[in-house]
Amino acid sequence: MPGIQDSRDDREIPLDEVGVTGLVYPAAIPSRDGARQTTATTFGLFVALTPSTRGAHMSRFVEVLDRGPRELSARGIEALLGRIRDAHDAESVRLEADATYFVPRKAPLSGAASLMACDVRVEASLGLDYDFVLTAVVPVMTVCPCSMEATGGPAHSQRGHVSVSARVQGELCIEEIVELVEDSASGPIYPLLKGDDERAIIEAAYEAPLLVEDLVRNVAERLDSDVRIIWYEVEAENLDSVHDHNLYASVERSR
Repeated sequence: MPGIQDSRDDREIPLDEVGVTGLVYPAAIPSRDGARQTTATTFGLFVALTPSTRGAHMSRFVEVLDRGPRELSARGIEALLGRIRDAHDAESVRLEADATYFVPRKAPLSGAASLMACDVRVEASLGLDYDFVLTAVVPVMTVCPCSMEATGGPAHSQRGHVSVSARVQGELCIEEIVELVEDSASGPIYPLLKGDDERAIIEAAYEAPLLVEDLVRNVAERLDSDVRIIWYEVEAENLDSVHDHNLYASVERSR
């Protein structure tokens, strides 16, 4: 029996995107060591609709996603988009996916183990060309150099978040982004620390005081040196601990 979606629409208005949002399914995020971390992922899946087609078969999005595989890598997402495009006989398809990736941490002195959560987002489209953008949000610590200069030593520190979005030729692992960002900050964030660990981290952070502008430039400098990255955007927001406002900086570059 033909579906209503397949009937002709005489208004002849093409639709840029038709699809489903808020679809939660497990997906795998590849790790640098070749392992995969499976995590709950919220998908948005969309196709372009021709002027004469009344509607899309929304169930096909779920069917394709359910059959899998579901891997949030450049190759995995391209394959998934290809299957969605074939299922809908569409000219172009787009995907957005939001997940949480857990980075194993060990406290520097005690070795106390914990997991640090990083928000991950994938935005990809497949038409005449394939476009894939990976975003990771990494928590960091910064020490204010202005307060250090004003007091002659003691300074306030703040927790912040650095968002890195990148278009890559090849594959880029979440761990690589995390390490790159943490190396650019005054110090990393640990979910679990003992007393001696805290002292060691604070003392090390005081050796690398940074403005939020310094933080973004440090990240950009490291991204510039990675030949795989053809475009990136970096945003940093520090949750200021002595003012009733946050501090922000960003940069976008391509080559």
